[in-house]
Amino acid sequence: MTKLTRIGIPLMLLIGLGAFVYAWFSAASPNVTREGIQSYAVGEMSRLQFQRAGEPISEAEFQAPDGSTATLADYTGRILVVNFWGTTCAPCVLEMPTLAALQNEFDESDLLVMPLSFDRVGDYPMARERLDELTDGALDFYGDAERGVMFDSYIGGFPSTVIYDRNGREVARFEGDTDWASDEALELFRALVG
Repeated sequence: MTKLTRIGIPLMLLIGLGAFVYAWFSAASPNVTREGIQSYAVGEMSRLQFQRAGEPISEAEFQAPDGSTATLADYTGRILVVNFWGTTCAPCVLEMPTLAALQNEFDESDLLVMPLSFDRVGDYPMARERLDELTDGALDFYGDAERGVMFDSYIGGFPSTVIYDRNGREVARFEGDTDWASDEALELFRALVG
C-alpha cells in the first residue's frame, strides 16, 4: 500500500464525516441562516443591511432600567432589537410606538426591544418620561450617554436599529425609521424567534 493510499483514504473519510456532521447540525439548527434572513428584506424591511452580520455585540457599559450598569451580553439568550434613539431625533420619536407594538407581540424572554438613548445623563428623567408616553410603558429605558455601545456598533445616524441573535451576533441592521409592527417586520421576527 502506498503512502498516499494509507494517508489519503482515511483523510478523505475524515473530511466526509466532518462535512456530514456539519450538515446535520446545520439542518437541525432552529436559527435562520444569513442567506435565509435576507429573503425577509422586503416591503418595510427592504432596507435591512447585512454587511456586519456575524459581528459580536459591544462590550461597552450602559445604564440599565434599574440604574445599574449593564452590557449587551447581560441580555443574550434571546433576540435583541437594539434601537439607538434620542428625544431630539424626530424620526426616532416617530417610530417608537411601532417598536412598542413589536415588543407587545413577543415575550421578553424570546425577543427584547431595547431603546438605547443617547440623551445626556441629566436628561434621563425627561427621556424616560417621553419614552413612557410614546410606548404606553411597553419599553424600558436604557441610557448610553457615553455612546460606547453606539461607537462599538458603528452607528452612523439616528435612528438605527441592530438585530442580534440569541448568541449575541449581529443578524442585520436598519438605518432610519420604519414600521416595526408591519407585517414584513413581524414575519422577520417570527422567523428569528423560531
